[in-house]
Amino acid sequence: MEWVRKAIGSAVVITNGKREVLLLRRAYPPHDWVLPGGNAETNESPIETAIREVFEETGLLLTLEHMTGVYYQTDHRAGEFIHFTFSALLPSGARIKPDPAEVAECGFFPPDRLPEPMSAATRTRLLDALLGEPQRLPITIPVSTLSGHPR
Repeated sequence: MEWVRKAIGSAVVITNGKREVLLLRRAYPPHDWVLPGGNAETNESPIETAIREVFEETGLLLTLEHMTGVYYQTDHRAGEFIHFTFSALLPSGARIKPDPAEVAECGFFPPDRLPEPMSAATRTRLLDALLGEPQRLPITIPVSTLSGHPR
C-alpha cells in the first residue's frame, strides 16, 4: 500500500466586539485577503499551528473558542490540502502587530463588506465560521482560481 501525504494547515476567524472579522492582505503574490493562519510544521497539531501562525502574523496570543470546520482542497498551491478552521475573540486591549514580511495590511471587516480579492476557499471558511453551526463532516472546497493563481 502506498501512503499518500497531504499538506495541512490551520486558520482562525478572529472577531471583535462588533462581529467584524480580522483579515490580512498578503505581502506576497497573489496579494489577496486571507484569514490569519498557515501551514503546519512537523510534530505540530492543528491547534498549535493556529496559535503559532496567528502570533507570527499578528503578534496576538489567542485562546481558541472551537473548531468551525475541516476542509479538503485539491487545488491548493501545496497540492492536496486539509484546512482546520477555528474561531477566537480578539482579546480585550489587544494590539495587532503585523509581520511586514507576511502582511501588507490588515483590518476588521463586517461579513457583508469583505475586501477583494479573496479566494472562494477563504470566503467559505470565514462565512461558515460566522454561521456558528458545527460542521460534522469535512467539506470539499471546489476547484477555483484567483487572478490565475491556483489556491
